[in-house]
Parts: sequence; structure tokens; C-alpha cells
Amino acid sequence: MGRGSIDAIRREATRLGLTEVPIRHGGPRVTTLRPLDRDEAPANSLSARYGKGEQPLHTDGAHLRIPPDIVVLTCTGTSRTPTRLWRMTHGVYSPMAPNHVVHGVFLVSGGRESFFSTAYSDHRFRYDPGCMVPCDARARETVRYFEAALESAVDHTWNEPNTVLVIDNRKVLHARASAINDSDREIQRIKFYLSQGDQ
Repeated sequence: MGRGSIDAIRREATRLGLTEVPIRHGGPRVTTLRPLDRDEAPANSLSARYGKGEQPLHTDGAHLRIPPDIVVLTCTGTSRTPTRLWRMTHGVYSPMAPNHVVHGVFLVSGGRESFFSTAYSDHRFRYDPGCMVPCDARARETVRYFEAALESAVDHTWNEPNTVLVIDNRKVLHARASAINDSDREIQRIKFYLSQGDQ
């Protein structure tokens, strides 16, 4: 977490050789997230399912063949609605890791195409109940696992203007608390691949 602007982040990302990732084909690379009612939201988005209410843990860009590595959120003002963050505290392939997270199969709706995936592979998470449908018992158990994990998520509050939150989208899932009483909330979002080879 730090302070800054979206323009400063983009300049620094260019200097570091990061590649910006649009969330939708042909869409803008920087998006402004606002609480939306279900009927206002894009299809397959979490807002289309949950509206302005609490959103579940997820990774951004789960519908892409290669999800973004880094997600950056900024808020020029303040917001009463926290962003919730969760990270598995032990290695996914350790004896403590749930087997179903690694092996449960989901059907991922990617807009132009659909494909199958697990919630963890290639040393990264991919999970979004808005675009991922569980196909077997292990995947359904994974859904319940992430629902329960929300209880141990840490809240990031947007108390100061121009706050920047950098999320490792490979290892950290995030969620939004209910924004029913915070309809003016605006968070800018930009996503990156760490290198050209990730595309």
C-alpha cells in the first residue's frame, strides 16, 4: 500500500517493463469500479450476480487464458467500503493444502471462448464465481472453501485520498464489502503482466 496516482503508476510500470492488461477484449486498460445494481452490470461480472452487496473472494481476469499477475487499485478520494484481502498462509503443495483447490475442475466462461481450469495451477490462483462453474465435487468443495476463507480476510480501508493498493493477483484473492450504503465509491483499476512473455 502507498500513495500516488494512476498516471504515476503507469509511468513506473512502463519503466519496469510491465505490460498493461485490458479486462475485456477491446476495452480500456484503466477502468473505474463503481457499485452497480445487477441490471446495470456487464454479463458474467460479479456485480451482475451480487449487485451492490458483498462480493466474494476472487482473482481479477480469471476469464482470461492468462490472468494478470498484478492488480493495482487506487482511490483519489475515500470510501467507507473496504477491499478485503486473503492469502493462503501455507504452500499450496504442502501437506496442509486442500487437494480440491489443486484438482477440482471448473468451466471458465471467457466471453469469446470457454475452457476448463482448476483454481490453482502453474503457481497461481484463478478463481471467480462470476465466470467459473464447478464441474465436479472437488470444485464444489473449492467454492465452499473460498466462501469460508472470506471470514479470515483482512480489510483494507480507503481512509486517505490517493491511496494505492498493489495486489499480487497470483497469490492473493480479494473481495469487496457491501457497498449498498456507499454508492459514490470509485476505485480505479489497472492490471499488469510482469513480462511480455506472460501474454
